[in-house]
Amino acid sequence: MQAFGLYETDDRGRSCYRPPIPAFPRMDDVWGQYERARKAVEEFDRALSTFPVPDVTGKLFARLDAVHSSGAEGTTTTFTDLLEYQTSLSRARDPEDARAVAATADAFDALAESPSLSFTEMALAIHHRLFRNAADSMAAAGAGRLKAYPNGTYDRESPAGTFHYTAPASTADAMAEWESFTAARDDRPELVRQALSHWMFEHIHPVPDGNGRVGRLLVPLALRRKSTLHHACAFLGEAVHLNKDIYVEALKDGRRKGDLGAWTRVFCSLIAQTAAANLDRLHQLEQVYQHWRSVTKSARAHSIVHALVPWVLVTPTFTLRDARVAIGKDLSFQAMNTAVRRLESTGILKQVETSTKERLFIAPDVIRLFEPVAPTLPPS
Repeated sequence: MQAFGLYETDDRGRSCYRPPIPAFPRMDDVWGQYERARKAVEEFDRALSTFPVPDVTGKLFARLDAVHSSGAEGTTTTFTDLLEYQTSLSRARDPEDARAVAATADAFDALAESPSLSFTEMALAIHHRLFRNAADSMAAAGAGRLKAYPNGTYDRESPAGTFHYTAPASTADAMAEWESFTAARDDRPELVRQALSHWMFEHIHPVPDGNGRVGRLLVPLALRRKSTLHHACAFLGEAVHLNKDIYVEALKDGRRKGDLGAWTRVFCSLIAQTAAANLDRLHQLEQVYQHWRSVTKSARAHSIVHALVPWVLVTPTFTLRDARVAIGKDLSFQAMNTAVRRLESTGILKQVETSTKERLFIAPDVIRLFEPVAPTLPPS
């Protein structure tokens, strides 16, 4: 035993860390940050339930989280880039980078309503989506599988400057412990349980790569699965992206000091910051929607315009082909073009120049809500 947890020597003599099943911190030690996080997420959850347009969680907020959670790991794809990549044009400044971010968003869509999978199966399913089409053949071959080789990270306090996560030989057993802990139900706060579960997952590092993205995506999915929230909306990617050093150091300190109260406070602060920013976006998004309805109310009752307005709100970057597929394939190109041009004349839409004949349209009022960077996390 060294510090907090078990260090096992693998077949090449490397010291690999196996995290313990974490004990819950005293609630008095985390209460302030926990309460702020709980209230912020629950308020966001309630607001999503009454929002007049469906699919807003996955289409917008999960995609924003995918951009930030991936950005915390070094990707450069922006929210605007992701939306454009996911149109029929499939164009991006860095296609491989955009593919990875889009895969994170697609994993959310696929797993948000998957009650039959265990948490371990969910983790592997996310990893499979992230890496199944990777340009690196080795990464693609390992998609959706537990790691076969030790993984590690630079750590000046560790021997040879590298900290090694759980050894491959122990990973399956460690994940079984993680699964049991994550799935357990009792009267203790679920948000605290998922904070501890996330700490444990990140120290196991069960898959070859992408553990940060996989682990962060599991948080909203787990809270939704366990009926703590109506929507999978407890995101933390944005706050992690903006406060990566705080996040990483808090994870490490839990291991070094065995104090998971400090980690839980940081985790809750990150959750609260992201939920508050997203709630503000949601309120502004509803104002945009009501304005759009006002400027299009003169359109005929059966006009395509009325179907386009809510769709554009959650799909603010699209081509005419995308719109026809979503609204109705039986609609003529001319009918869709006329409806889109009407929205363009009101300022709802703007055409973007492309190098192809296929035209790309954006809704600037929506995109501006999701592209800016939020303020940094205040001290806990």
